[in-house]
Amino acid sequence: MRIFLMVLLCSLSITVQAKKKPSLKRADKYYKNTEYTKAAEEYKRLLSGKRTPNYIHLQLADCYDRLNQDIEASRYYGKAIAQNDSTLKPEIYYKYAKVMEKNGRYEVAKQIMQEFAAKAPTDSRAKDFLAKPDAHKALKDRYPTYMFQESGLNDRQYDDYGAWLSPGDTLYFVSNRTKEEKKWMRKVFEVRDKWERKPNYDLYTAEFKGKYEPIKGVARIKSRVNRRFNDGTAVLSKDGKRMYFASEAYRNRKFRRNDNVKHRDHLMSLFYAKKKKDKWKKVKPMRFTRAGFMYTNPSVSPDGKFLYFASNMPGSYGELDIWRVAILEDDEFGTPENLGPVINSGTRNDYPFLASDNKLYFSSDRWGGYGGMDVYVVDSNTPTATPANLGEPINTAKNDFAFSFYPDKQMGLFSSDRIGRTDVYKAFELCFVEFRTMLKSKGFNTAIADAKVEFINTRRQVEDHGVSSRSGMARGEIKCKETYKIKISHPDYLDELIDITVQVEEGVQELEVFMRPLEELVIGKDKIELGDIQFAFNQTEITENSKAELNKLVKVMKRYPNMRVKINSHSDSKGSPAYNLKLSNERAKATLEYIVSQGIEENRLESQGYGSQELKVQCEPCTEWDDAQNRRSEFIILQR
Repeated sequence: MRIFLMVLLCSLSITVQAKKKPSLKRADKYYKNTEYTKAAEEYKRLLSGKRTPNYIHLQLADCYDRLNQDIEASRYYGKAIAQNDSTLKPEIYYKYAKVMEKNGRYEVAKQIMQEFAAKAPTDSRAKDFLAKPDAHKALKDRYPTYMFQESGLNDRQYDDYGAWLSPGDTLYFVSNRTKEEKKWMRKVFEVRDKWERKPNYDLYTAEFKGKYEPIKGVARIKSRVNRRFNDGTAVLSKDGKRMYFASEAYRNRKFRRNDNVKHRDHLMSLFYAKKKKDKWKKVKPMRFTRAGFMYTNPSVSPDGKFLYFASNMPGSYGELDIWRVAILEDDEFGTPENLGPVINSGTRNDYPFLASDNKLYFSSDRWGGYGGMDVYVVDSNTPTATPANLGEPINTAKNDFAFSFYPDKQMGLFSSDRIGRTDVYKAFELCFVEFRTMLKSKGFNTAIADAKVEFINTRRQVEDHGVSSRSGMARGEIKCKETYKIKISHPDYLDELIDITVQVEEGVQELEVFMRPLEELVIGKDKIELGDIQFAFNQTEITENSKAELNKLVKVMKRYPNMRVKINSHSDSKGSPAYNLKLSNERAKATLEYIVSQGIEENRLESQGYGSQELKVQCEPCTEWDDAQNRRSEFIILQR
């Protein structure tokens, strides 16, 4: 018995040691079976410093690329290219440029794309790049046109994506939160997703209560559309009697003989189901689909006449194109048509959605975006329109996709993996108004040119700015229904700070401002008149409003560099004469120090406190108004 146990332990030890030994054959097997997480782990064990074959670097890069681990992917693409292997395919340079773009390193990505374009000048992606090599620069200066917020339906552990809203305000989306809900039979027999060892995706519904309300009431659709395969996005026919949805092509038994379908490398196809009572039954593949090609992410046009989808079927320009097909009677479809090279670049174009205002939203990883998949929009009402990037904050260096928008609700939905998991977010279109400020000189009614105009939002940020033209007009673009301060400045005039509220109904709002010349502050030959300079009670700290008044004095003194000014500070008659004298001296000194802090030389200023010695209003007893008159600062011109 003891001998048997020793033999058993030795055999187990040998087995463990054998498993620990790195194996290229095992790594390639994992890769072939699309088990990219396992494959990456095994390839990594085969690394041997400078002696590592380039094949290992390329396989690791591809595994991490497929798993959206961009930093790791860029590391191994870089190692492969650094070996100056002349046999490297141009595609490797393209993939390296894309992961660098995802990492936000746009200039490096541009350099790599130039190498790709030199090696594959006829490639449609190279042509797209050469047409606009500096496309990223246009993204820096654009204003946000949307804001977003978390939808409320996301699961902290699992992925959610592909949300869209039905006419009855039922929200449909895709999630892999199915692990906790599935019965044991399904858990045992489920055809699992091998890429990242995650549960498969199913279709879910949720309750939409309002655009600002969290989305709740999540429920998995219990019918034949959700089975043991990965199910993708879904959409209903206009009458609500058909569900068109994406699912693994492996689901179609006739397709399983195809090698691409057999390997289940995330290859999707399109199916439809009929509604009977409250359940979806009779799932069938769409007749225009073919084995070995990708068909995914369907959506129906608002009039219900066309089904839009993404595919790499024959006639595509790139990895994935946007197509549409006419929906006919008796579950028949017309001939699919490609939406053309304006919308379809040579890259991946996916997740089409045609809104009720005829704007087509879709996602693309074409050159010039923020990194991964970005959301684009094109106005189908204009035949010559070209796709426009929606910009930040909808698009990020990560993957942002599946954007749907509902003009009647002034709200959209989109998906993003910006925080490390894929979540559904709400999007709200920002309304902008062109604000025109006409500047004129007070008293003369003449236009003021070259005045600087700044639009400051409630967060004290300059949201837009401009300079007045020769006609005195300054323009800015600011958000509707927002409150702003307009700051207007000119070397020869007093600064103006005006509060405004923008009206959403008006496409253009105008404001006429009469600016006061600096000379308005100078009274006679010996005095500068400012508003009240206020301090906190029994304190020497100057209030913000008083700082704005003192800034006017600063501007006058900068305009007249030889001017010298004396600051006289007076108090009311309350308190003892000695205390009042001390307090007024300290306030006069604090005023001088503030003016010096704004760039005026100290030798151009004097200060003195008079306490209650020189009351402006003689009173006994004094009213509050009398005291306010006596508490004052005077600015005497000593030299012009």
